[in-house]
Amino acid sequence: MFKIISIILFFIISLNAYETEDKLKVVIVGKVAKYVTYKDNNLTNFTITVLNNPFGNLFDSVYYNKKIKSKPVKINYIKNIDDLNNTDILYISNVDNEELSNIIQKTNGKNILTVSDTRGFAQRGGVLQLYFVSQKLKLKINLNSAKEQSLKIKSTLLRISDVVEGDQP
Repeated sequence: MFKIISIILFFIISLNAYETEDKLKVVIVGKVAKYVTYKDNNLTNFTITVLNNPFGNLFDSVYYNKKIKSKPVKINYIKNIDDLNNTDILYISNVDNEELSNIIQKTNGKNILTVSDTRGFAQRGGVLQLYFVSQKLKLKINLNSAKEQSLKIKSTLLRISDVVEGDQP
């Protein structure tokens, strides 16, 4: 009986940790935007687009009635990069290497902060990678990709991030 209760408790604790990690990822997307300067952003909304949404309604609940850069936040969900319209942030989830290369190519030079928790994302041309080390959220920023997107990242954010400055593959 004790063993069954222990297993149930383990799964409950794991589920809560997973929810917390997802919520932390969603929240950090908006926080990071405050440290990024966009070129010629004249849109009336601050738009976050989520490709292959793994978060359920977390983005909607976190950013409901919120503002980023003094603009109301609008959340879009897409399943295909070809459906991407004007956006400030593109959160990319659950893509393979070939699809990621296609996404990076299609967003290149469009003034979009690309964000993902996919392993190796920053090294493969994404701007901002989220990852966990010892249950702590870490950031990895590809400065070359940010420059190609005409994004300026404040030194405050760079100081707390791992910076990738090498060429993109």
